Order: sequence, then C-alpha cells, then structure tokens
Amino acid sequence: MRVTGSSGCASQKILSIRLRQGGLSFYAPAGEGCEERSEEVRFLPQEERSARLAAAFETFAAAYGTYDSLRIFVDTADTVFVPEAVVDSCSPETWLARMGVALSQRQTVVVTKAYDGVCALFPLEAEIVSRFEEMPGMRAEWYSPMQESMAAFRRSTVSGACFVVYPTQENVYVSRYDAAEELALAEVYPLRGEADMVYYLSELAEDDRTAAICLYGDRPVKYRPVLKRYFGRVTVI
Repeated sequence: MRVTGSSGCASQKILSIRLRQGGLSFYAPAGEGCEERSEEVRFLPQEERSARLAAAFETFAAAYGTYDSLRIFVDTADTVFVPEAVVDSCSPETWLARMGVALSQRQTVVVTKAYDGVCALFPLEAEIVSRFEEMPGMRAEWYSPMQESMAAFRRSTVSGACFVVYPTQENVYVSRYDAAEELALAEVYPLRGEADMVYYLSELAEDDRTAAICLYGDRPVKYRPVLKRYFGRVTVI
C-alpha cells in the first residue's frame, strides 16, 4: 500500500476511485492547500470485494477526510457500450443479457452518462453502488476507463482513422474512429499479455491496416515496441 500527501485541503476535493477485479486505487489531485494523494489496495484471492473496498475507503477517509465528489472508474471486461440514442429502448439488464453478460443475485447494472454519444453499462455489486451513492455530502459519478481514452483522443492532435487503445492492469479498451473522426466501435477485452493485444487489434484492423494505433494510459511503453512490429503507425496520446 502506498500513500502520499497529507490532510487539510481547503478547496473542493475530488477523489477518483479505480475498481478492478484484483484491487482498487484512490487518487486525489493536488489543490489549494492540499497535496496529491494516492493509495493502492490489492484484494486477496477469495476476498469479499465489497467489504474490502468499504474498509479501504474508511481507512483512506480517516486519514484524509471526506471529499465533495467521487469519480468511480470500474474496470471490467463485462462492460457493454450502447449508443445514447437507443440505451433507453430496453432495460440495462436486457442490454447486458444480449451481450452474454449474466448478473448474479448480488449485482445491479450501472449506466454511466454518455460520452461521445455512448453510454457504458456494467454489472457491480449492489452493496458497492448503494454505499457510494448514499454517502452524505458526497456526489458519486460512475465512469468506464473507455471514457477516459475517448476524452484523451478528443484532446489530442491525432486526425484521420485510428484505433485508440487503453491497456489497464486487467483489460484493454479499444475504440475506433473513422476518417471523419466519428466513433465507429467501442469494445473491451480481457488482457493477459502482449499476444492478446496483438490478436485483438489484428482482428479489428483486418480490413483497415492503414489506421493508426494510438496508445493511451500509463502502460503504453510496455506495448508500443511489439505493436510497431505488426502495425505501421503506433503513437502515444
């Protein structure tokens, strides 16, 4: 576990929480009167995730106080991306079922706000959802890592057809933009290593080998050399 920073922040405080199958992390940016803070927590095999998350959050809050806004990023290969225009045409549970994602009795479906015309839907323990959404004085907002990479593409100077690739510790998020820079595809796949990355992109780019590969996140250095052996243009955004 790694912690940096100290308490006593005077400005509005925003805490980002990244939740994945094998652990979670906290991150609060520096602001007026406060330092940057970060903490990583790993889950033990067979550990009950919602209870471990609750304990980790309480420990973090005891050290640094409460926050005005929570931005919760859920990293899961069970995410389904649905155009905003049709997301309300059936229930969230139906959308997941259509894509082969089954819900357990303990899970509910989180639907994020749309970005680039697409909503992310993913299953999550209902206890975790209610815990964050019912916290007094704190506003919880739900996100998919895909939305981060989409925003990074929109901020970048990249033009023309490209694949935006965001590898996390457990998954890889791939979005494709056409020559007019319109979103044409959004998918997430489990990621175990370089071979998975090459396979997914080779399948997706089979009909468009001229499209650039744009890597995003804090892990592009690991994958850029191998991707350059198979694809012509590989950049980091």
